[in-house]
Amino acid sequence: MELNLTIDRGNTALKVALWDRDNRMVRQTVSFDPAGAADLVRSILEPGDTVAAAIYCSVVSAARGADMESLAAFCPRVIDLDCNTPMPLRLCYGTPETLGADRIAAAVGARDYAGGRPAMVADVGTAVTYDFVDAKGYYLGGNIAPGVSMRLAALHAHTSALPEVDTCGNTPLWGSSTEEALRSGALRGVAAELDYYRRAAGSDAVTVLTGGSSPLLAKAGIIDFDYIHDPYLVHRGLNCILRYNEII
Repeated sequence: MELNLTIDRGNTALKVALWDRDNRMVRQTVSFDPAGAADLVRSILEPGDTVAAAIYCSVVSAARGADMESLAAFCPRVIDLDCNTPMPLRLCYGTPETLGADRIAAAVGARDYAGGRPAMVADVGTAVTYDFVDAKGYYLGGNIAPGVSMRLAALHAHTSALPEVDTCGNTPLWGSSTEEALRSGALRGVAAELDYYRRAAGSDAVTVLTGGSSPLLAKAGIIDFDYIHDPYLVHRGLNCILRYNEII
C-alpha cells in the first residue's frame, strides 16, 4: 500500500501516523521512549507498505539531525517542517523562525476543518498554545500559557503549604478541599482561557481542541460551547502540508 508518513516529535512523546491516498489515517502509534524515529516507523509499517512521501516536525532540536538521517531509509525526500516550507497558510508572525513546527501544523489542520471560516486552535499539552487563523488563511499569531499539569506542579513547587496534586479526580465549580481547589483551579482556568480566546476569534470561528491534556477538558464536562476535538490535529496538518507540496 502506498502511504504518506507524518512524524511529530514533542516534548514528551514521539508520534507517527500513516495516511492513504484518500487522505485517511490508516494507522498511528505513539512512544514515550526517546528512541529514534526510525524504530517507531518500522513498528507501524506492514509488509507491502511503501512510503510515498514523508514530513517531520519537532520541538526537540537535539533529536532533529539523527531523526532526519534515519528517516531517509523509508523515503528519499523527507520534509523537515519549518516556517519556510511551502504550505496552505500564510504566516503573519513577527519572528516566524521561532514559531514551533507543531503550532504551524496544528494551525493548518484547524484551517482544513474550518474551510472558509476563521479557526481558533488550542493545543493543551505541557504548555497550552492558542492560535488564530482568519478566513483568508492568514495565521495572525497566538499565545502560550502553562498547561494543566504545569500549573499544578508550579503551585506545589513555589509555595510551602500546597500539596502536589494530579489531574485525576473531581473538578467541581467550587472546590471543597485543597486538592479539589487546586485541580479545579488548574483545569477550569484553562477552560476559561479557551472560552476567552474563542470569543475573541469571533462568532463564526471554528474552535479546534487538541493536545495530550485535551481529553481532561472533554471528560470534565466544563466546556459549554461547540468545538472539534482531534487528538491527531498536528498529523492532519502535516498531511495537508505534504499534499500541498505534492501539488506545487
